[in-house]
Amino acid sequence: MPEINSKELTLKEYKEEVSVYKNYKEDLYNLQKELHDLKSGEEISPILFGIFYILTLWIFLTNGTSLWESLFYSLFLGGIACLFISAILPDSLNNFFNFGKPNQKKQLYEEAKERIERIEELKEEAHKKIQPFEKAVCDRCQKQLSEFFEQNLYKKRSGSQQFEEALAEFSSTIEEISPINSVLVTSHIPLNEYKEYLKKRTTNHSFQTSKKNEKLASVRDFVKSISESQKQKEAIAPEKLYRTARKIDNWEEINKKRKLTGKKGEEIAFAIEQEFFESIGRKDLAQKVRHIAAEDGDGLGYDVLSFFENGKEKYIEVKSTTTSLSSSFYLSRNELGFLKEHNEDAFIYRVLISGDEPQIKTESSREFLEKNDLIPVQYIVKAK
Repeated sequence: MPEINSKELTLKEYKEEVSVYKNYKEDLYNLQKELHDLKSGEEISPILFGIFYILTLWIFLTNGTSLWESLFYSLFLGGIACLFISAILPDSLNNFFNFGKPNQKKQLYEEAKERIERIEELKEEAHKKIQPFEKAVCDRCQKQLSEFFEQNLYKKRSGSQQFEEALAEFSSTIEEISPINSVLVTSHIPLNEYKEYLKKRTTNHSFQTSKKNEKLASVRDFVKSISESQKQKEAIAPEKLYRTARKIDNWEEINKKRKLTGKKGEEIAFAIEQEFFESIGRKDLAQKVRHIAAEDGDGLGYDVLSFFENGKEKYIEVKSTTTSLSSSFYLSRNELGFLKEHNEDAFIYRVLISGDEPQIKTESSREFLEKNDLIPVQYIVKAK
């Protein structure tokens, strides 16, 4: 284990911060893509297109062009002219021709920019925590490799048993350390020169890897601890894992452990949230997950209180079905209002309870509101 300054992260804290950093990085990528789509996805106004299409068609016909050629050229040039004029029109006219869509896009664009700025700040904070730890790791590994190289290999002649064993030991250690560079996110251990050296010294030279001695044991032990911890971190948060409808991972184990009664959708959502946090070593968050609908009733607008990996609260509204995940369902006025207010941290979990293994599909509130039609089907009647 490297000698880390007491002010820097422990290995456990480091693993948690790396997970948070990667989440911010992924969120940033998705937001930047969304921003790019909003910027480039200009829509053609049907009114403007109609005006320019008729105008260009009339020009071609009056100049003796055949009807079919006029139709084709008018379609092409009308679209080009429409895009150009839309780009230079003031917002008020664009708003009129496109029925308010440019202003909506502008608002979404500004909101996306603000969210990007916030996430970039959070990502930078996580980066600052991770970087000293990883630098200490790299410095320690580099120091031990350098010392071993200087003492046992540099300017040493091959042929002796001692050299053969040292070369085998060093080669084996470099091979084991190499994968850690794909785990580190802010630093890397410089290995290229050592790899080139090994390539030259082992050309036309075969040897059996000797038993490992204690000279590079601490490097190996730390690399192993980092690698194993990252394997555990491969667990994917439920709201991301089940964006495409699928059966629940490890259902038998979850059901047996949680002793679900009746396999209700809310219980299932509650259980998989707890299971996820336990799988990544966050028992503190697993214990904080709450079945709100069962504990406090339905008045809050969501059923399960959970968390993102960075500790931020996540709100889950569960809608169960016994027929199909694409079937219609009811949403209360209170639930709809909550989803609209929490478009970044609220989710709809659709749970299909049919057969032995339930299926689940998740959507963020933003995705849900954009992809679905909301049809009013009830009215409250009050006496006049």
